[in-house]
Amino acid sequence: MRRRAKRDLSIIVALVIILGAVTFVNYAYTRSDLVDRMDALRREIEHERLAEGLDVLRWNLLRTTQGAARSGPTFTEELLAKNDNQINIVGFMQPLNQFRDMDEFMILPLPIECYFCQIPPMRDVMLVQMKPGSTSQLYQEPVLLNGTLQLHEGAGTKFFYSLLDAELGPGKAGTQLQQRYMDPEHMIPNHETTRELVEGVEPPVPVDDL
Repeated sequence: MRRRAKRDLSIIVALVIILGAVTFVNYAYTRSDLVDRMDALRREIEHERLAEGLDVLRWNLLRTTQGAARSGPTFTEELLAKNDNQINIVGFMQPLNQFRDMDEFMILPLPIECYFCQIPPMRDVMLVQMKPGSTSQLYQEPVLLNGTLQLHEGAGTKFFYSLLDAELGPGKAGTQLQQRYMDPEHMIPNHETTRELVEGVEPPVPVDDL
């Protein structure tokens, strides 16, 4: 009887391991598909905007930046030439300290979900500060931002680059942005919020092209 119980337990453990492996593989493929789709979407929008004659700063150039927070970044000459200049960039929004009526947030080449429990590399994160008096909601789709690029050199910098006096519109021309809602527990530090706060947010307001 004891031998049979051991055998049954071994079978159960083996099944759990197999199911866990299958789940992990499926998740990995799903995440990989998400990364590919979101990257392709952003690239498509960049290409369309470039075809319209808009000068768009590509993430491929930003990703040539080397370094880390402790040592500081090293920028290419091509990127340094754009410092303190007006640029346009397409990316996905990620909140920083605010979740609605934001006057600053982060912009990334991929949605935060694509990084799967990892902190995005610093070369993939740009701090955005809206034009004084302007705010933005959090949107699901890629957005097109216009502002002044500022590169941050030196050790200990929190962000490699910032976009100042920014204005925001839909990434894809002729479309409307849909507001992204955060779960209540992720909206306010110490989880001091209620569902009413979220449900009280006004419906999305269409954003015109830049």
